[in-house]
Amino acid sequence: MQFTTALLAAALAGLSLAVPAAEKRYVAGQCGIHVTQYQKNEGGVGSEYQFTVQIKDAVGAILGGVNGQAVADHSTFSIDSELPATLDLTAGAVDSDPVTFGYNGQAFSSSDGCSTGGYENGNREMDCGFAC
Repeated sequence: MQFTTALLAAALAGLSLAVPAAEKRYVAGQCGIHVTQYQKNEGGVGSEYQFTVQIKDAVGAILGGVNGQAVADHSTFSIDSELPATLDLTAGAVDSDPVTFGYNGQAFSSSDGCSTGGYENGNREMDCGFAC
């Protein structure tokens, strides 16, 4: 009864009992991704490229990602994180095709906007940045 009276008094006094909105859980600015692309039919990988992706905020904190995600040729896979939009990854069909990415209207790829190494031991590494 005392709790109900206290709530009523607070409401009458104009005090808000609403729960505050959740704060952003990332540092905005220049976010990044670190990607490992595993070649098809190499080292236990099947007939589709596989990707390990880490999504990082402006201070390098890991916000999400995937590990060993298979993506069919010319297909797009969306990756959730603590960012407000998903990161989209589109695989090519052959090793020379770029991997393309999209985030909130921005587009970049393994051949344009990313630092991409060559294939070595069945995989290649890339690092990309984007505004978040």
